[in-house]
Amino acid sequence: MDPYRFHIMWRRVNEEEFRDFFQTNDIHEAKDFAMRLAFEETNVVYVQDMKRNERVRDFDAAIYQQN
Repeated sequence: MDPYRFHIMWRRVNEEEFRDFFQTNDIHEAKDFAMRLAFEETNVVYVQDMKRNERVRDFDAAIYQQN
């Protein structure tokens, strides 16, 4: 089984290290989880695209719609 493409990385403001909070292959699900976590001011969140080895900057970009 292939690893999940998108990893939602999360940490609290007062922490040093990010943790892998959730994994999915669906960019819309990744965006939903990231937005919910980021809504709380004490959270720092980003989505990592493992396929491209970079942080997701634009959830609507065509490059993320492809698997």
